[in-house]
Amino acid sequence: MPSQPIRDDEYSKNAAASPAMNEDACIESLRNALKQWFSGHPNMNCYLAVDPSQRHLISNTADDSEPFASLPRADVIVDHEAFPEANRPYLLKLDLSSPTGMQALALSTRIAFEDRRPESMAEGLGQRIGGWLASCASLDEVAAHWSRLVLQRDNNGRAFALRFYDSRALALLWTALSQAQRQAMLGPVSAWHVLDAGARPKVHLASSDSRSNFMLSADQWREVHWHGVVNRALALYARTCAHQPHPAEIEAAVDAATRAEQYGLTDRDDQIAFIGHALAWHPHFDLHPKVMHLLQTRAADEFYTVEVGRLSADEIENIQKGSWYQPLTFATPHQD
Repeated sequence: MPSQPIRDDEYSKNAAASPAMNEDACIESLRNALKQWFSGHPNMNCYLAVDPSQRHLISNTADDSEPFASLPRADVIVDHEAFPEANRPYLLKLDLSSPTGMQALALSTRIAFEDRRPESMAEGLGQRIGGWLASCASLDEVAAHWSRLVLQRDNNGRAFALRFYDSRALALLWTALSQAQRQAMLGPVSAWHVLDAGARPKVHLASSDSRSNFMLSADQWREVHWHGVVNRALALYARTCAHQPHPAEIEAAVDAATRAEQYGLTDRDDQIAFIGHALAWHPHFDLHPKVMHLLQTRAADEFYTVEVGRLSADEIENIQKGSWYQPLTFATPHQD
C-alpha cells in the first residue's frame, strides 16, 4: 500500500532540516527523503524543474552533466519577445526505476545545495534546480501549465515573468499566496519538493481545495516586486555571516522591504542596504532616534546609503546592542 503523503513539518524533520548538518549530509538526507517519497507513490512521475537563466545545467564539456542530456524534456514557453529563448525554464523526466534517473536525481540534489552556497548566491549565479515535481500528468501537460503561469500582468498592466521556477523566488512568493492561489499554481502537480529560503527541504502538497484562476492582488504584486531586492540582500548577508538565513531573518528582510518603500527609498542599492541593515544591525534599526532623524530629514534626491554612512562606529554598535528598542506592549485587562 502506498504510504500516506508526508506533511510539510514531517518532511522538514526527515530531510536536512538542521543547519548544523554539513553539505554532504544535507544532500544525502534530501536524496534519501526523495527516494522514500517517490517509492511510496509509484504512480507519480518525477519531474525535475530547471532554470538555465544564469547557468546551464547541461554543459557540452562537463561529463557529470551527461545524465541530464538524455532525459525527456519539455520547455516552458514564455510568449514574450523580450524573454530570451535560452532563458526558458524546462522540465526533465526522471525515471527513478532506471540507473540514469537515479544518477540524475543524485546529481540534481548536489547541484541544488551547491547553488545555495552563500558565495554562489552573492555572486548572483542563480538556482538551477527549481525542485522535484510529483504528478500523474504528462511532462507536456505540466510544462503547458507552467507556460500559462509564468507570463503575468501586474496591477499596472505591465508584462511580468513570475519566476516561481527559481526556488529562492518561490520561497518568498509562496508565503504571499492564498491557499486557493497555491492550489492554482500547483495545478496538475500533486507535490512540489523544493528547498525553502533557508535551504531547508520543503514539500508543497496539493489538496482538494478549489483551484481557482491564478490572479494576484495589487498588494501581492507590490510584495512580489520587492522579492528580487529581498533575495539579493539575503544573499549578501548570507555571505557575510557564512550561514543560510534563518526564518526570523527572512521575515525581518521582508518586513524591512515594506518599510523601505514607506520611507520612499527608490534606488535599488539603497533598498538592499536598508534591508541589509535590518539583518546585520537590528530588525527595527530604523526606529533608533539617530536613524529615524536621518530618514526624516533625508531629501528626496539624497541617497540613503550616503545619509546612513554618517553614522559613527559607536552609534552603529549602540544600534546593534538594541537596548534602546522598546517594542509596543499592550496591557492585559485585569480579571477578578
